[in-house]
Amino acid sequence: MNNNKQQTKGNKMKKIAMVIGVLTVMATSANAGYWTHTPTYGGGYTSTYTPTYNILLGGWN
Repeated sequence: MNNNKQQTKGNKMKKIAMVIGVLTVMATSANAGYWTHTPTYGGGYTSTYTPTYNILLGGWN
């Protein structure tokens, strides 16, 4: 009986670790996109952020 309790606890810990892992991936991919820098007349640059489509979250970032 004690062995069964330990297996159940181990399975719960694995599930918790999996959920944390998935949330971490989603959080880091939510900031996907890239910056472009274009020189301006007279010096300096104009910076533009272009978001990318996120398949995991199903939308634009």
